Amino acid sequence: MRPTSLVITVALLGLGDLSFATAQARSPTPAAPAPGSTAAGPTHVLLAPDAIQWQPIPRDWADGPPPPGFTLGQSEVAILYGDPTREGEPFALRIRSTPGSQLPPHWHPIDENITVLSGVFCVGVGDKLDPSACQDMPAGSFILMPKGMHHFAVAKGDVVQLNGVGPFKIHWVR
Repeated sequence: MRPTSLVITVALLGLGDLSFATAQARSPTPAAPAPGSTAAGPTHVLLAPDAIQWQPIPRDWADGPPPPGFTLGQSEVAILYGDPTREGEPFALRIRSTPGSQLPPHWHPIDENITVLSGVFCVGVGDKLDPSACQDMPAGSFILMPKGMHHFAVAKGDVVQLNGVGPFKIHWVR
């Protein structure tokens, strides 16, 4: 190698090291995760079916009681990951309902990404629960309900998984 080439190579390597060090010095330090948050930390979640904990759907997820005249049945939720009520936090949850349960027309302030895991989930769009407008979605189906879209559902022995970014809230169409 010629002396001039050697000097240029050493100079370029030095500049590369300097720019790398400068970039590292400017990189922000990640914020500590919020207490109780699982989404922000470098973690993974492994849940076997028998480890999933089911509970009643929290009443404070809805803006009051549902409109009268609907067969609500029994629905339970299992929060798999994250905190659905926390602003900006990714979450995954499952909902299972007794067959025939009706979910009155409602909407959410976030997009809902729904996967039907078992049974049949009948879902429709609109301000009134209309069984003729309800579409049966069998296990393996995917549904996207954009934020603000009025929709309803009738459970047919289903378990659905909902993924989104909080805050998850149910607003009844009245």
